Formats: sequence, structure tokens, C-alpha cells
Amino acid sequence: MPRGLVLALFLSLASAQTYTVASGDTLFSIARRYGTTVEELMRLNGLESFLIQPGQVLKLPERGERVHVVAPGDTLFSLARRYGTTVEELMRLNGLSSSELKVGRVLKLPGTPGQAPGSGEEVKPAPSPTASSGEPPQEAQEVQDDYDPESPLLKIVLRYLGVPYKYGANSPTSVDCSAFVAQVYAELGIALPRTTREQFRAFPAAESLRPGDLVFFSFGGKDIDHVGLYLGRGVFAHASSYGSRVVIESLEAPFYQKAYRGARRVVQEARK
Repeated sequence: MPRGLVLALFLSLASAQTYTVASGDTLFSIARRYGTTVEELMRLNGLESFLIQPGQVLKLPERGERVHVVAPGDTLFSLARRYGTTVEELMRLNGLSSSELKVGRVLKLPGTPGQAPGSGEEVKPAPSPTASSGEPPQEAQEVQDDYDPESPLLKIVLRYLGVPYKYGANSPTSVDCSAFVAQVYAELGIALPRTTREQFRAFPAAESLRPGDLVFFSFGGKDIDHVGLYLGRGVFAHASSYGSRVVIESLEAPFYQKAYRGARRVVQEARK
């Protein structure tokens, strides 16, 4: 191989950004750490599933552009303070016409190319207005109690992200809303009733939300017709007929708040 080509290949490999998967890592946690998305990591690495193994080497997006993935509780004001910029500059960079932020959106950040988002500092999870105690969170300990990124429940949910929604489906390749929550709990060793209405009737009400609670909605009228899994920090996972796949969204979005009908806490045995 010509010497110049060898040198070019070496420089290319040296500049490539990679991450070696550690025990307990998920695509979601890696994406949050490096300011990218699960979908982008899957595309860069040719992944067909959300499963990753310790020791696996993943390509990371180039750091020519700083980005931040919006988390529950983030505001333009808090992000401007964190990254040393202004609300106006964030709005200009991202073409925003209002200050409202959608959880999961990737925002461009001003800064020096090559600097990772939040480098040199630990970015702590932002408190959510929906705390497990029913009151606005005051300390980091409350957030920790409400949200555990290493919980078995969350790790199972992340494996289902992107699985297609299909009404009445209950298989590894497609699910409806009640089948999704039932399959997640089945992996935890807990059997749930099959339909949304049965699940709503089977378990006691949850007055203040905790991760793992079932959250119920009525989009078609008075009857319960949709269910999801609360994950903490104001977000829930569900098999969305609107999005046609399993997604994680904000429970505090007006669209879901309007249809929200309450939560149920899963116990080991359903009431008959």
C-alpha cells in the first residue's frame, strides 16, 4: 500500500470517535452522554436492534457541532445558562419561533468545534414538574427516587423503542398499546391482563406517579382506550398509533394531559 495512503488511513482512524460499551450501558444512556440520539447511533453503527454488548465499539457522531438532546425539565433559559449562551442565540441557531421545547429534540449549540456538549462538567438530570411525591422536586435525591436510568424496567423499554404499532398485535415484531406494557412486565416476571380496560380495572389507583405505573388515556370518549408506562421525570413509553411505533414522550404535553384518565400501580397479582 502506498505510504501516503497508509498515512491517510491512519489519520482517518485516529480522528474517528468511538466508544467502548461498558456493563450497564444502553443506547439511550450513550446518546444522552454524547449529545446525540438513539436513531443516529444505530445508523452510524448499522445496528438493527437496540441491544448492545459490553466491549462493543460504537462509532460516535463527529464533534464539529455541539448539540443537546432535550430532557424533561429543560428550558431554553436553563440550557442557555448551562452552555454559556443566550436564549435568543439558541432560538436563532435552531430556527425556533417559540420557547417551547419537545423532549427528545436535538438542539444545536454555539461553541468551539471539537468540544463535546457539557465537556468538563457533569450534567445532572433536570427535575421534572411531575415528582413522585406529587410536589415540585427540591433536591437531587428526589429526582433520584423518581428516575433510575439503570432500572431493569427502563432497560427493557429501550429494547422496544421503534417496534411497529399494529392494532391487536402481540408479537416481538409488532404490538398494540396494551400488548407493549404486558410484554415489558412479562420480562419482569409479572403477568398483566391483555386489554387496556382489563389492565385499568385490575390494579389499584396510583395517586402520585412512580416509574412502572400504568398511565391511561381516553382519546375516543369516556372509555379508557390507551395505556402507557410511566418512566419518571414526566415521560412515559407507549405503543403509539399516531407515531406507528413504540416511543417515549412527555406526559405533560397538552395533547396527553387532555386525554389523561389516571394511573394504576402494578401489583404481583391482579384483582379478579
